[in-house]
Amino acid sequence: MSRRPVKIGCTIITVAAVVLFILFIRGCISSAQTLVKCLNHGGYLVQWTKEDGQEITGLVYNSAKKLKYDLYIPSGLDKDSSVPLLLFIHGGAWNSGRRQDIAYACKYYAKQGCITATLDYSLVSDKHPEITIYTMLDEITECIGAMKKDLAERGYKTPKIAISGFSAGGHLALLYSYSRAAESPIPIAFVFEKVGPSDFSEKAWGAEMSAALVACGTNQKVDAADLGLPESQRLVASLSPVSFITKDSVPTIFAYGGKDDLVKDWHRKILAETLEANGVTHIAVDFPNSHHGMWDDPDKTEEFRKAVLSYCETYMP
Repeated sequence: MSRRPVKIGCTIITVAAVVLFILFIRGCISSAQTLVKCLNHGGYLVQWTKEDGQEITGLVYNSAKKLKYDLYIPSGLDKDSSVPLLLFIHGGAWNSGRRQDIAYACKYYAKQGCITATLDYSLVSDKHPEITIYTMLDEITECIGAMKKDLAERGYKTPKIAISGFSAGGHLALLYSYSRAAESPIPIAFVFEKVGPSDFSEKAWGAEMSAALVACGTNQKVDAADLGLPESQRLVASLSPVSFITKDSVPTIFAYGGKDDLVKDWHRKILAETLEANGVTHIAVDFPNSHHGMWDDPDKTEEFRKAVLSYCETYMP
């Protein structure tokens, strides 16, 4: 199967990004004041001061692509002891977003005593059809390697890492943790994510959207009518986190919105079923009242955070 730019796939991903944005601000578009209320309601506004620790921004891990990462290092860490390290991956339909978009999570968990980080990664676009989801996974490996060296030079012990993300970033967190764990420069302790697509199959998206997403995510020609063919199935599986789950997969925490019109309940269901079938330790936190933004269940936000900190204690003591 020849490699070529797939305009229709990228165009549909762009449409998906617009849809995601609309869903993400649902209920918050009447005014900026309402938006702030929603952010507070979901617990996503986190203050960070010099007393909390260091915010080290713009660290370069790939100079050729101008890719950077940010570190949040809490005050008062004991350099003689191991520290949990959490890497957060931003969302944006794989074609938009910035590392700063998920800084709120970095700040929150850094305030709980973890070293946290967020990274840039290359984005899919019509101008750069050579960029694929595989490119993004390679860059995550590169960034973790750079962080490992940087933190060691700063005197911190981070023997394990947990990987997280939101939406498209949640998908990358799952896919990396299940398919690339063996190549991670720092061993992965667990993965935790919100509303990340877990499956790229026709059952998850419908034939047209599945074909478009896989085409753009792999830079291969994929047609809806051919999704049943072995090569198309291989490409679908290569982007689907659930296809890489085995009995040796890392512990997982995941959360999905009960009213999410974009990443629908199938993704939660197939992820839970596959983890259960393989005996992988996991925690599911359902947000029954939330759309894709996950704003409308503040009690569940707290439950999710407690689960993550519990996993830090268990798997990164």
